[in-house]
Amino acid sequence: MFVPLVDILRCVNPHEETWLVASIERAEDRDILAGMLGCPTCLAEYPIRDGVVYFVERQPAAAAVQPSEAEAVRLAATLDLTDARMTAVLHGAWAAHAQLVRGMSPAELLLLNAPAGMVSGDGVSLLVADIAPLAQGSVDAVAVDATADAATIESLLRSLRGKGRMLGPVSMPIPDGLVELARDDEVWVARLDVKVTVSAPIALKRRDG
Repeated sequence: MFVPLVDILRCVNPHEETWLVASIERAEDRDILAGMLGCPTCLAEYPIRDGVVYFVERQPAAAAVQPSEAEAVRLAATLDLTDARMTAVLHGAWAAHAQLVRGMSPAELLLLNAPAGMVSGDGVSLLVADIAPLAQGSVDAVAVDATADAATIESLLRSLRGKGRMLGPVSMPIPDGLVELARDDEVWVARLDVKVTVSAPIALKRRDG
């Protein structure tokens, strides 16, 4: 878990948004490999093991996916991951392409419920949680896969900053509060700001009207 990103993590229990306090047992460079995140409000504790923050005690649910350079390009382009100050969340199967995305984008990546075998470090941090444990308006972009339930989608949408982008499968309706920018046969991309159009160089068809 990349130390600066601890600042945007929040307790998932039902109370006012609360910063989490990190207790570090082992770290390499600026990545926490072992330790604990604690909530000063409800005293909940969330362990960090092998660089992964566990907000729930279960194994990642996403099926194994072969990393794809084409999908990595799609993510980097449609989410406009061009700035090292950006943070993006890759949910579920999208997380499988994280290392390839990092090869073409300087943005920090948070992987939510990634497939088994993913590792933290080099700009990639992993979270296991039932909802996105993120502060309101704290990330720049989100890619959500078809396994996301309503609560996960709502929490991810809430975490987006103004003008933030979300990418999802065409089988999933675009959440309220987003305006579609473009789509192809597999995914749509939408944005919170209706006045800004897609500038990313990817062959997606715009919706008429």
